[in-house]
Amino acid sequence: MARTVAADYEEKAVAILDAAARVFAEKGYERATMADVARAAGFAKASAYHYFDSKEALLYALLDRSLDALLGAVTRADPGPAAAPDERLARVVEAYVRAFLDRVSVATPLLLHLERLRPEWRSAIKQKERRLIGAVAAAVAPVHDALPPPVTAFLILGAANWTHYWFDPRGEVPPQELARGIATLFAPATPSSAG
Repeated sequence: MARTVAADYEEKAVAILDAAARVFAEKGYERATMADVARAAGFAKASAYHYFDSKEALLYALLDRSLDALLGAVTRADPGPAAAPDERLARVVEAYVRAFLDRVSVATPLLLHLERLRPEWRSAIKQKERRLIGAVAAAVAPVHDALPPPVTAFLILGAANWTHYWFDPRGEVPPQELARGIATLFAPATPSSAG
């Protein structure tokens, strides 16, 4: 007999993932427990296991969701090869930084634990990461030729990812201004207008 899925299953799973992102950010992946995550989400520990059977499953789901959000933001912002090259790169970089700052900065520290994932999950995350790098590299290629486009894409995204460690959204530079500024650094000829 097939197991029935509650109407609010997806909503509760998202609540647990959001709680896991907070707990992993506060305690670190190594020290966080499923009990910590369940408590932060307002669930009993056994209930949390109903949605994610391990901390590894939470790690995978968070990375998968984060990379989907980043790839989606970049894809939606990319005006394509017909656009002016600097404008295209600026839009792609700004969209990445905005998505990263708004929702998915959790990806940076969690990617450091990629080796904790079982091989098939690690491979799936690496594949999405390659798609993201490819999308940025396509916008980089006509603008920067000092290095191969994927290398330059890694450099740009690495610089953006590092903001997780130092950027204070309540500081003197608002998040949207930071996103525009980073885009302008990498595509200086055309100020970005990603929205």
